[in-house]
Amino acid sequence: MIKAKRGEEKRLFERKRLRSRVVFEDESGEGFIYFYSTDVSSGGIFFESDVPLKIGTKVFLSFNLPPENKIVRATGTVVRVEREKGGATVLGMGIQFVDITDQAQQQLDQYIKGTV
Repeated sequence: MIKAKRGEEKRLFERKRLRSRVVFEDESGEGFIYFYSTDVSSGGIFFESDVPLKIGTKVFLSFNLPPENKIVRATGTVVRVEREKGGATVLGMGIQFVDITDQAQQQLDQYIKGTV
């Protein structure tokens, strides 16, 4: 197993900035919560949150992709919780998609590649 050196990029997918409202529900179904995303990739999304969830928590979410505001719905898992970055406080969570329709994945890939 090869380990990345500290500070090296470990992402598998290209990310693209996305500022969109994310409708979020955790696996307990406690109701809907709204967050704002900062970026998205084919494999997941990062959004701002001052309410961190435990890594491994399953989440259900939906968000809009510009320019046509197509709705993407996906199931994901919390894989990362950020508290500080470069001396500045950045609160948020990284979600890895574990279930997304083929159509939604295609829309997401087109957005990231800039073909829409």
